[in-house]
Amino acid sequence: MDSNQRMIAWSSAWALVGGQVVCTGCMRGQSISASEEVFPHEPSCKAKGEVAQLPWAELHQILDLERG
Repeated sequence: MDSNQRMIAWSSAWALVGGQVVCTGCMRGQSISASEEVFPHEPSCKAKGEVAQLPWAELHQILDLERG
C-alpha cells in the first residue's frame, strides 16, 4: 500500500479537528500531547480494536514514508 492509500485509510478512521485526532466511530478525541498513550475510545466504539491504537504515531509514520 502506498502513502496515498495509507492516508486514505487513516482518514477514514480518524479526523484532525482543532488539534486533536478524533475517532470517526465514537467521536472521542486525543490531543497531540497524549500521542504516546493508547487512544481512549468509548467502550462501545465499533472501531476499537479495528484501528491503530496510536493514531498520531501512525500519521507520523505515513508522513515520514512520503517525505522519504
